[in-house]
Amino acid sequence: MIAGWDVALRSMQEGERCVVQITDPVKFGYGAQGIPPFVPANALLEMDLEVQKVESGFQFDGLDVDMIGGAASTAEIRANYEERMKEKAITDANKKEGIEGWIEKFNSFYFFGFFEGETGEKAPWYLRPSITFPIAFAVVGAAFWVSVSGGAIRERGAQVTDELDEIILSSTALHHAMIMAFASLPVDIAP
Repeated sequence: MIAGWDVALRSMQEGERCVVQITDPVKFGYGAQGIPPFVPANALLEMDLEVQKVESGFQFDGLDVDMIGGAASTAEIRANYEERMKEKAITDANKKEGIEGWIEKFNSFYFFGFFEGETGEKAPWYLRPSITFPIAFAVVGAAFWVSVSGGAIRERGAQVTDELDEIILSSTALHHAMIMAFASLPVDIAP
């Protein structure tokens, strides 16, 4: 937190919105040190603030900030940033690569209760896909077999022939007639 942020927030009321321009970065901004790589040294800042709810204290992404006690210093923000980068470096160093990394990543996905809850708690047996999917397929297959064998699914009515069927049938008859005619012709085979 910076002094300009603290001064602006303390002057606002719940529901109020304002745009704060900090033109004195040494007194109200991040100063000559800035916060590399995010805020350059002696940067002029413009913040769009809206106070939605007033609380005496809050927790922001693992960093406890007490609004009554005042704003955090630039050094505290920098130290917190460096600590998070160290934690990230340790986490990145422990990442698996190749197929093992893909398996670990796949196992971390949450598929809306298909395999287990987000807490790791197993679903009841009747909600586990390894049990319910085969049962569902078996029930649908049995219902289809009963329908077919019981006559519920069958072709109804007399077969209807249309013009296309007549053309196909007549062309087949013509084809057979030509084959028979050519077969009956005498063939001279010269030695």
